[in-house]
Amino acid sequence: MENTVRKRHRRTAEERLADLEAKRQQMEARLREQMAKLEEQKRRLQENPKLKRERDAQRRMLVDRISRLASGWEATQILAAVAEVYEKVDGNEAKMQELHKRGEALMQELKPRRGRRPRNSI
Repeated sequence: MENTVRKRHRRTAEERLADLEAKRQQMEARLREQMAKLEEQKRRLQENPKLKRERDAQRRMLVDRISRLASGWEATQILAAVAEVYEKVDGNEAKMQELHKRGEALMQELKPRRGRRPRNSI
């Protein structure tokens, strides 16, 4: 085995500048993430509690009705179906109106029944 002395590699100014630029970009990315997190917290604090309750109730109703309509489906299958329809519509206003009408009809159709369930249906 030969004993070779390894010389110290001196980084050039360009290499140091590139490292500093990469470090600056990383710091900016972290700062953007932190700013987004703070903006989200600010938005939550400024949100009207009544509107939040209404939106949460709508979300629960939607999940309940989706589970009634597609009871055997998994969440990934439902998401894929929504993505497929979204691609088919592709911003077409007439198709969007048609989907809106059909969705309203399904929301009414799948509305939970009030009152006690008859004995024979259990």
